[in-house]
Amino acid sequence: NKEIEKIKSGTLSENEYDFNFDKLIAPSPQEFLNIAESYPAFTEKRVVQAEDFDDSFLNDESILEYVKSPSPSTLAVFYYNEPKINENWKFFKELKNKGYFKLNKIRKLYDNEIPSYIKNLAREKGISISEESAYYIMRYTGNNLLNIDSELDKISSGINVSSKSADPKIKTEVPIEKIKSLISFSKKFSVFDLTDKILDRDFRAAFSMFDVLYADGEEPIKIIAILYNDLKKLHRAKIQQKSGMNIETILSSNTVLPFLKGKFLKRLSLFNAKELRNMVKLLEDADLKLKTTSYPPDLIFEEFIFKLSRLP
Repeated sequence: NKEIEKIKSGTLSENEYDFNFDKLIAPSPQEFLNIAESYPAFTEKRVVQAEDFDDSFLNDESILEYVKSPSPSTLAVFYYNEPKINENWKFFKELKNKGYFKLNKIRKLYDNEIPSYIKNLAREKGISISEESAYYIMRYTGNNLLNIDSELDKISSGINVSSKSADPKIKTEVPIEKIKSLISFSKKFSVFDLTDKILDRDFRAAFSMFDVLYADGEEPIKIIAILYNDLKKLHRAKIQQKSGMNIETILSSNTVLPFLKGKFLKRLSLFNAKELRNMVKLLEDADLKLKTTSYPPDLIFEEFIFKLSRLP
């Protein structure tokens, strides 16, 4: 959606949107063509965005005929929100060598890319935040870009105008305490709060949190992926510590952010290498069960937490 906004703003001014931008949800080929072939109003270009269409839409003969010789005054955006596309479709074969066609593949961001994305998006919205603040926001939004955008809008609108610099190039950093007071995410806690409880050995709280998160639609496979990265990092750090490596080198080699140093070192003291190795093994077993059996996912994860609590 952010990429589409760039296309819109690069083609039309805001006062041209009403008459020259159309967003078509699940359109028929004829509905799309009726608008794409019409002339723009009071400007040189119009933008037509089609989304939520089925596969047959792009391969419809009338659409294929249109893209061979599209209207020069229409910029058409086909937003196909699927993990993969079949580039062997006639639609792509017809267009791949055309100078007026561009295939823009937008991949999902990895979790370690989210804080930088949040900082950059905040900057675009006229606010400056620290890396710690970006991490805090991510804990409550996850990797849902719409939620991130919404929370940053709330933060931006909640900051007093007087605290913003008159010079847009100079941005005063918003304190994390202010950000915490402005964020109003619908959940009382996030997946990261659950993994925190597990790594702090508070298994009773972890059980309760998981029940709520699972009821809210969180998938155990996602929770396991986040927890696996944290456990592997702790296990590696424990082995490094045992080998005599100094703490600062351990923190650096495991890319522990400065504001997470205290939490990481506390957890490192809670477990020995054998315990961490056993936890990783239990996690891998749960991951395999989730991927290869029809056993209920919630019961698999609850069994995993129970086994963790029984480790010697």
